[in-house]
Amino acid sequence: MKHLLENPALYQLYQEIGGFHGGRVSMIREYLDIHPGARVIDIGCGPGHIVRDLPDGIDYFGFDIDERSITFANRHFGDRGTFSTRLFDAEAANELAGADVVMMNGVMHHIPDTGLTETLCHIRHALRPGGWLFTADGCYTPGQSRLVKWLLDNDRGEHVRDEAGYRRLLEGVFSQVEMHVREDCSRLPYTFAIGVARNHG
Repeated sequence: MKHLLENPALYQLYQEIGGFHGGRVSMIREYLDIHPGARVIDIGCGPGHIVRDLPDGIDYFGFDIDERSITFANRHFGDRGTFSTRLFDAEAANELAGADVVMMNGVMHHIPDTGLTETLCHIRHALRPGGWLFTADGCYTPGQSRLVKWLLDNDRGEHVRDEAGYRRLLEGVFSQVEMHVREDCSRLPYTFAIGVARNHG
């Protein structure tokens, strides 16, 4: 399954069938208030489908290290944003400083603790005072179903954490962190840890 999901079209099909794409859209709308004109950075944007469901008129920048995904995103959604095959590093944070929102949809569980802390520091630098970071990742919880645990164990990301693990990393960088564990956001049974974080301006 891991290798099949490396194909951008098959990845999005899995996201649609499982209800994961729609779930992410619903989560973004519930926990963020994105207005036209906002600068939005999407780290780990994949094939870029999420930009279809964001408000018109935003200043959108998608980052991903998978060249096939970015090629797909530029071909299909290049009129709605800027997509780059590159890491979100200190240089990118400086270039896009003043962002209103940074999103990481299903990204944190791909990054080990040390690298993730470094990325979160870059994000903090890129956000305007009071700007928001939104994250959503698969999450281990006590007593979750065998199917959910199997899906998490077989995810392409090798750093799936529990809620406390995600919270610890976010609180190490941001002064205000809210965590929400949800099991009602997708058609296929799944547990999400949603993080909403910012530093007060």
